Amino acid sequence: MDPRRNPYNPGAGLRPAALAGRDADIEAFEILADRAERGLISRSIVFSGLRGVGKTVLLGELAGRALDREWLVVQVEAEHTDPDHFSKALAVEMTNAARRHQSWLIRATDKVTTALGSITSFQATVGADGISLGIARLPGRADSGSLQFDLTDLAETVGAAAKESGIGIVILIDEMQELTTDQMSAICRACHRAGQASLPWFVVGGGLPNLPTRLTEAESYAERLFDYRVIHRLSEPDARFALTEPAAGQGVSWDDAATQFVLDESRGYPYFLQQFGKTVWDVATGPAAVTFDDATIGITEGQQRLDAGFYSSRWERATNAERKFLRAMAVDGGEPSRIGDITERLGKASSRSLGPARASLINKGIVYSPERGTIAYTVPGMADYVARRDED
Repeated sequence: MDPRRNPYNPGAGLRPAALAGRDADIEAFEILADRAERGLISRSIVFSGLRGVGKTVLLGELAGRALDREWLVVQVEAEHTDPDHFSKALAVEMTNAARRHQSWLIRATDKVTTALGSITSFQATVGADGISLGIARLPGRADSGSLQFDLTDLAETVGAAAKESGIGIVILIDEMQELTTDQMSAICRACHRAGQASLPWFVVGGGLPNLPTRLTEAESYAERLFDYRVIHRLSEPDARFALTEPAAGQGVSWDDAATQFVLDESRGYPYFLQQFGKTVWDVATGPAAVTFDDATIGITEGQQRLDAGFYSSRWERATNAERKFLRAMAVDGGEPSRIGDITERLGKASSRSLGPARASLINKGIVYSPERGTIAYTVPGMADYVARRDED
């Protein structure tokens, strides 16, 4: 069928034509925003889950809804390779958010002026150049050079101005598990202070399953500070809707056998549904139906594309020792592996010898620890990929 009409969008953070299975999570944010606009405060939100479940898409959806409310919206992606990136990106995006509020720049009240001056001070302190509010720095606000103090300052000043304007500010942080412990501590302290002062300053974070643990390690009270929501793969009805509804919008139907085959192969993971939907559509003869034969061919091509990109990008980042570790995990078929079992499979005398490889794989975001003494892939289907590599 015509690829120009293909309604499926596999890619990092690309919104699918049919966003399915996330109504409860979207509603949680809408309730937070409605309460904030009534002067009532809620906890910030943290989403966690495996790769491919749609966390980035969900954050983008919430950003759009906050913009529709004319809130200050700050979107940042954390980077493991550059710890200084977060503060600079936060300063630039906060400046951009303030610039979008022309009313703040044209008719600034005392609280708004204080907020804008604080943002300018923070921007100058972290060395984020290239963009300006045209407002003088406010000495003594958000300029200490310590993110733990400066972010709390911003929460107080920007939160107060937002409250006066009847709006809120939301900072959306993708790949949040990549933040340093100090950066997570700063976020917790700013949210804590904003909550104590009843200010509409919120953080919505997305990250891997170990994110809640990382936050609690940064600040013990973090377990009570956020509304933690786990993002799972889609239920079968939601997965079916996500697969068939985009095609229906183009006047194309899926037969039952083709639909079930893709649902089984994707296992309900949104990214896989988009990838398989795209490749099946492109190979289908059409003109108005997708058959089981189309699905069989398209799934094969889709899996090859996943192997070449989604999986291989992670495999190539692993050292030889780390690949041996990943192979030993694959024996468990994608279920969490016991460190003791991996130690035995690799013929090691002690699990301590696995520490460097384990720590490096966690830092690279390829594995995580669901609980003490276990390890699991962050990517669904990684065990099958490792097995396919060994067979080849």
